[in-house]
Amino acid sequence: MMTTFPALYISQRSLDARRGSLAQEPLRSALPQLEQSPADPLARAQLLALRYLLWADAADGRAAAALLPVAPLLPATAAPSALQRQLGWLDVLAMLREQAGARAYLAALPQLSAQLPPPSAVAEPLPRFWTAAVTLAAGMLLDDAGLQAAAATEYRAAIDQHIHPEGYFKGIVDGDDARQSYAAQLSATAALVQMAQMAAQIELDLWGYNKRAVSVITAATYTFYYYFFPERWRWQAGLQRSDTTAIMREQGAFYEMVQCRSPLRGGEQLLAEQRPFFSCSAGATTLTHGQIQQKKKRWRLF
Repeated sequence: MMTTFPALYISQRSLDARRGSLAQEPLRSALPQLEQSPADPLARAQLLALRYLLWADAADGRAAAALLPVAPLLPATAAPSALQRQLGWLDVLAMLREQAGARAYLAALPQLSAQLPPPSAVAEPLPRFWTAAVTLAAGMLLDDAGLQAAAATEYRAAIDQHIHPEGYFKGIVDGDDARQSYAAQLSATAALVQMAQMAAQIELDLWGYNKRAVSVITAATYTFYYYFFPERWRWQAGLQRSDTTAIMREQGAFYEMVQCRSPLRGGEQLLAEQRPFFSCSAGATTLTHGQIQQKKKRWRLF
């Protein structure tokens, strides 16, 4: 029986809780995001689709579906940037499954997903991780156990073979340029965190997978540390706080998912600096995953 989920990263229970908590922080402060109309059609579609989920306004759903690209959804390239956008479009599709404008794309998805290379066939680790993330998303939308299993196998291999106990990704951080090296480390972490969050929607536990206590949280802690202390970046000289801030702004939306699952010590400072989060592959995660602050009870003697 197919597991139902309203979006790739959100359970129905979580969505219902957010619908009833929009007046609470951090949701209240992030709500103006939904009034924006970005030039990027993917970003605009993500915000409209989230509006549709939260308020069930059919007009928002139709407007989001109208932005779906004419070209096939699954790219032939294995470039991480293209795969990240592909993942974002698949999340839009997940949110719009009940919309007539999305049904043609969903009908074509089995044929298109068959053109995806197996993640294990992609030579370089960073595009391989993002290929696995796209494979998992397609497997969720199609309820295809084979695609889901192939993605999960790649996730576990990434933990087993690529994350050093100190937290960096072997074969990714040792480039020539400090800014690009940090960005690649953050991107690899994002791919795995987002896979773990997606897998949770189909009752597959990737968050808990580890090898001798090394897990995706180990990698998230590593990039979190150097966000604040770029001058200590050990791989190349010249990493600046302005670099880590800009890279986090572009790719760091997954940290809302991390903070939900395993809050990092000092993580509140990162959230305070970067909220509301948004990325093309994960969407508006402060709205979808920001931990809701509970109202304090007022005690009265009489």
